Amino acid sequence: MMTYKKYDEQFKKRIVKLHIEGKSVPDLGAEYGISPTSIYTWVKIYSNIETTISPKKLNEISKENIRLKKEVEILKQAMSIMSSK
Repeated sequence: MMTYKKYDEQFKKRIVKLHIEGKSVPDLGAEYGISPTSIYTWVKIYSNIETTISPKKLNEISKENIRLKKEVEILKQAMSIMSSK
């Protein structure tokens, strides 16, 4: 007979937040002893509930976006140079 653990809503939301911040479901499952299926279910339920991005995370994302845009421009220029040869 399997025993099922009950987790409170606050705990589930914390796990979902960790996943949204980048931690993988298998890693969370192993670390907290939770089945990945449960975590995926929680993500479906709670990820639509008002997720906020910290100012620090927003700044990191903005910087990465700028870096990637510059990289795309460099690659476009390189492609243009290579195709004209």
